[in-house]
Amino acid sequence: MKKTAYIYTLGCKLNIYESEVVKDILVKDGYEIAIKPADAGVVIVNSCTVTSNADSKLYKFLKKVSVSNPNATKVVMGCYSQLESEKLKKENIADIILGVDNKYQVNNILKDHQKESNYIHELDISKVGFEDYHLTKYKNHTRAFLKIQDGCDNFCTYCTISKARGRSRSKSPSSIMKDIENLAKNGYKEIILSGIDLGSYKYEESEKLFLLKDIIKEILTVEGFRLRISSVEPWCFDDELIDLFVKDDRICPHFHIPLQSASDNILKKMNRKYNVEIFDTLIRKLKKKKDVIISTDIIVGFPTETEDEYEQSKRYLNDSLLDTAHIFSYSDRPHAASRNLFPKILKKDINRRSKELRNIAEEKYNQFYKKNIENDKKIIIEKIKKTDDKYLYSGITDNYLQLSFTSTDKYKKGDLVNIRVK
Repeated sequence: MKKTAYIYTLGCKLNIYESEVVKDILVKDGYEIAIKPADAGVVIVNSCTVTSNADSKLYKFLKKVSVSNPNATKVVMGCYSQLESEKLKKENIADIILGVDNKYQVNNILKDHQKESNYIHELDISKVGFEDYHLTKYKNHTRAFLKIQDGCDNFCTYCTISKARGRSRSKSPSSIMKDIENLAKNGYKEIILSGIDLGSYKYEESEKLFLLKDIIKEILTVEGFRLRISSVEPWCFDDELIDLFVKDDRICPHFHIPLQSASDNILKKMNRKYNVEIFDTLIRKLKKKKDVIISTDIIVGFPTETEDEYEQSKRYLNDSLLDTAHIFSYSDRPHAASRNLFPKILKKDINRRSKELRNIAEEKYNQFYKKNIENDKKIIIEKIKKTDDKYLYSGITDNYLQLSFTSTDKYKKGDLVNIRVK
C-alpha cells in the first residue's frame, strides 16, 4: 500500500526548513508527499505558538482534517505541542504529539504507532542539543533555507520561545560548510541563513571560536549564490558585523531588526536589551548599504502601554529610516511572563492602534518601492504562468521586492534574471 503524507507548516522560516527536513526523511522512507491533506494517510502539522492566531489556525486545520480525512493519522510537532501537549491530548485531536527534539524521528514513530492509542513524547527541553541534518534539495522552494542556530536565551517577557525551543545552541562550522557547498553545487542562487536567535550563533571548533560574523565570512568563500540573513536582534551587532552587512555585495540588502516598541519604558518591561536611541543608531548605520530595505516587528497593546507610549511607536515608525514593519496585536501567551502584567489594553484599542501602524507600514513600503522604480535588479524566478505566446514570471529581488514580468524567453524556477523595476 502506498504511503502518503501531507505537511502543514505554521510560523517562522525555521519551521519551513524543519518541515523540508521532515519531507526529505519521509520521502527516503518511501512516502509520497501529497498536495492536499485529504489525499494523505498521514497529516503532519509543524506548529507555532508565537501568537494566539497561530494556535487558532492549528485547531481549525486539525478539525477540518478530522472531517475531510477522518482515517488519516494526525501528527502535531513543534513549539505549540512542546508547550501544550496535555491540552492537545485533552482535546483528543491528534494521534501523535511530538516536541521540538524528535521531529526528525517521525518516520520511526509512525512505524511503531498504533492508531488505538495516542503517542505523546514528554521532553526535558533543558537537555536538547542541536539537531543536525544535511538537506541538499528543497521540494517546491527555489531558495534554500539553512538552519544554523536554535533556541533562545533572551527571555523576553511576551515570548514563550525560550520555553518551547530551549537554550541557544548552534550548528558546527564544518557541518554548515558541507551544506553550503552542496547547496551551491545543486544550483541554488540564494541561501537564507535561519535561526531562532541567529545573532547568538556561537561555536568553538578546531580551537577557534566562530560568531555570526565569522561563519558568514566563511560561507562567502563559496561562490555562486547570494546570502540572505534572517532576523537579527539589535544587541547582537558590533561594528565588525555592521561593516560586513553593509559592504559585502553578496549579502542581500534586506535586514530585519526587531524593535517591538519605541517606548523605552515598554522595552524595559519586555526585557529588551536596548533603548530606542541604540536601535536608531544601528538602523542609520545599516542604511548606508545600497538599495537596502530594513523591516522590523512592533507589538501593539503590550500590557500597561499608554496612549502616549503607543504614540511614540507610531511617530518613530513614521519618522525613522525603517522601510516597513510587521505589526503584531498583543495577546497573552499561557507561559509568558507578561500575562501577569496589568492593566491589560482593551481589545478595541489594540485593534485601532494595530490598524494605524499597519497603514503607516504599508505607506512606507510603497515609498520604498517607488524609490526603486527604473532600477535594474536581479530576481529569482519563483512562479511561472503561460499566457498565450508569453510567460508571466514572478520572483523576488535581493532587497525583497516582489516583482512580475512577461517575456517570450523561457526560464525555469530558481533562475536569476535581470529586470528593470516598473
